[in-house]
Amino acid sequence: MKSSITILVVLMLCVSCKEESTTTVHKYFDLKTAITHQISVLDKTKPTFSKTVWSENVPETKEVKIEDWSKEFELFLQTDLNKPAYLNSYEVSKSDSSIVYQLKKSENLPVKNIKILLKNNRLTALDATIANQNYLYETDKHVKMTLVDNVVNYYLIEGTQKLVFGDKKAFKVEAKVKK
Repeated sequence: MKSSITILVVLMLCVSCKEESTTTVHKYFDLKTAITHQISVLDKTKPTFSKTVWSENVPETKEVKIEDWSKEFELFLQTDLNKPAYLNSYEVSKSDSSIVYQLKKSENLPVKNIKILLKNNRLTALDATIANQNYLYETDKHVKMTLVDNVVNYYLIEGTQKLVFGDKKAFKVEAKVKK
């Protein structure tokens, strides 16, 4: 009797140790994976970009090799809509070459809209608006990215930020791959 109980317990442990599938089904286009892939590619290839930063409406352009692409593309990663809180919050318009997500009027989430251009189901361009507002600050951000041969060749990050006790300040960063 004791040995049959032991065998039963061992069998139950073996069955319960079965690995679960890690496949995730996304409701929206998987921007997180696409952008993370770009970060990985750019970290490996280390291309030189001509980067222009506007400070107080004065542009300054430099040729740079970005050291931390995760930090550089942080706002792009924020456009990921495959989060539980975002489920069913967007109106979707699709064609063979584009997907547009528009936040429903009844929703209050930071990502307001996204336009994705595709070629052969691969990301070729991304254009998104992110806005946050609370008692301390208000921000509006616009991010844009284009890819050629599945690699980023241009990106834009621009917007405004206003603190409760201060003036609205604009910011803009634009970068193009140096050929």
